[in-house]
Amino acid sequence: MAQPEYGRFDLFRDSAQADAAKTRELAARLELRAQAADEIAARDAYLDLLALRPGERVLDVGCGSGVVTRDVARRVAPHGLAVGLDPGPGFLAVARELAERDGLSRQIEFREGSALSLPFGDAEFDAVLAVTTLTHVPDGERAIPEMARVARPGGRVGIFDLDTDSLILAHPDRALTRRIVAAHSDHGVVDGWLGRRLPGLLAGAGLQDVRARAFTPLERDPAGFYAGTAERAAELAAQVGAITDEERQRWLDGLHAEQAAGRFLAGRTHLFVWGTRPVAR
Repeated sequence: MAQPEYGRFDLFRDSAQADAAKTRELAARLELRAQAADEIAARDAYLDLLALRPGERVLDVGCGSGVVTRDVARRVAPHGLAVGLDPGPGFLAVARELAERDGLSRQIEFREGSALSLPFGDAEFDAVLAVTTLTHVPDGERAIPEMARVARPGGRVGIFDLDTDSLILAHPDRALTRRIVAAHSDHGVVDGWLGRRLPGLLAGAGLQDVRARAFTPLERDPAGFYAGTAERAAELAAQVGAITDEERQRWLDGLHAEQAAGRFLAGRTHLFVWGTRPVAR
């Protein structure tokens, strides 16, 4: 049986080809998500687990608007370097602007390139991470040996990514919500189950002491990132025929009623998996 094509409508799948207006729209989505309290707490926690230290050289693969790159730069300052890599020149332009805004230009270098073929030599970095990136990349698991390659012996590799079937949407219509979440998981992201395979993939890339943690950022803000995700999920489900237009409108009406009543809740589980490149004996 042929493998279904997942992620046909992934907003970030071909972001390198997006025009300037679209890129800035996507960058704004990333920055909105980054501002939520649970997102900040999760980011602090997984960067703590990666044990970043002042003076280190750290690579952020698929940096987008540079949210994580900026936090990395703060941790490795004053003498370390955060390198943000992205295939999209539009994202890199936004990331440079935001780094300049935050006074971090001296601690950050941005480079254009693919996660599947990192434009760096072996063992260049003390730590390498990818945050909500590889699920959007066709054959994204191929990036993991590359990430291990550019980490120094004893260096750390960490991946923080979505588990798309775990999208949480508070809504009174359970059956219809399940259909919407499944459609969004299959069609809105290239590989929404990548996170579940990460421990095996990191071990297969030769990393040692591989560990995993789950994080579930939640929001109650009807103007927040996950409110937008809920709206898009319903639109996408109708677009691919998982629900009818009438069901889409009925579900959105129910969502808006929950928001107006102060009962809105949404979020998604993410997995952070990390390991260490062995030191040759």
